Amino acid sequence: ETWEPSVHVTYPGFGFALHDSMIRTSSGRLVLPAYMSPGKHTGPNDETPPVPGNLVNGQFVAVSGHWFDPHGPSFVYVMYSDDEGRTWERNRDGEIVMLLDWNATFGYVNEPNITEVSPGRLLMLMRTQMGRLYQAWSYDDGESWTRPMPTSLAAGTTPAQVRALDNGHLLVVWNQEGPDELKRGLSRQRLSSAISRNGGSVWEFFQNIESA
Repeated sequence: ETWEPSVHVTYPGFGFALHDSMIRTSSGRLVLPAYMSPGKHTGPNDETPPVPGNLVNGQFVAVSGHWFDPHGPSFVYVMYSDDEGRTWERNRDGEIVMLLDWNATFGYVNEPNITEVSPGRLLMLMRTQMGRLYQAWSYDDGESWTRPMPTSLAAGTTPAQVRALDNGHLLVVWNQEGPDELKRGLSRQRLSSAISRNGGSVWEFFQNIESA
């Protein structure tokens, strides 16, 4: 019915958070994964980037609202609050980026989603362009994170939602996409789920929830 004055949570500028991504951990801490995409949002020569899509009944239909993400590589960071959201701190070990090799080759990660696997131990899943979801771990309630590593979950440039169930298992729901689907232009056409019984190391019990 009433609300306190708003406060800044994320970086100024292009700061984003995936929907329904803030969690409260067992310690009472609020943890919000966020991401930023610096740089221009147009292609070479400031041209509008091409649109991925397919022909449907002879009519070209776009199948993605993000085009080919021509802006600079995005990175993830985490904000947390121990006073019910009145003040916020950022994770202390810097931005979370995908390091492809030690010659400063990077890939983007964004649209992070997290869950608490056990007290103080958090799992983050991230959208990438590497053909699968990537993951990072925190062992101190969100204050520091491992570097992103690939999961076994095939995906295009799409995010995921991950949740801990009451029995301790993890549930992930995402757009599962294999190479053949992507070559045919079937982006974001299949909604799938999987379960992990060991805290996110192994995923099983794959289900197709819906497919277009």
